[in-house]
Amino acid sequence: MKPKSKPSQRPRRTSKRAAATEPASPSPSPLARAIYAQLVAHVRAHQTSITYGELAAALSASMPIHPRSSKLHAALGEVTDACRERALPILPAIVCRNDTHRPSDGYYKVAHPRARSYKSQRAAWEHEHARVLQEHERFPATL
Repeated sequence: MKPKSKPSQRPRRTSKRAAATEPASPSPSPLARAIYAQLVAHVRAHQTSITYGELAAALSASMPIHPRSSKLHAALGEVTDACRERALPILPAIVCRNDTHRPSDGYYKVAHPRARSYKSQRAAWEHEHARVLQEHERFPATL
């Protein structure tokens, strides 16, 4: 008597058609969409940067938020991911701290995770910031 064979444990393949219709990631939150709209308007007005406080103040009319809020920073991460998925410059590169005129540490963890040293982080951010300003017309009106 022959033992019963076990079903294959290989992962199921997804057809090309199904893979093309599935979203790469969940749609951005309302806060991320509001941040994106604010940042696009900012760069299209030829403004080179915006502080976390200015961004929070601009958003507060419709959704009150503190500049150091974890929700604000998580939504900036969503915008970063959405820009990366669409092969756009990372728009949150224009958001900076008032005291250093550079992004907070959280930006580097999301936007440039391989940049470990101060020097490499700064170079990566400066390059991305320049791309945002040079290519500002590439950003669609909404995410």
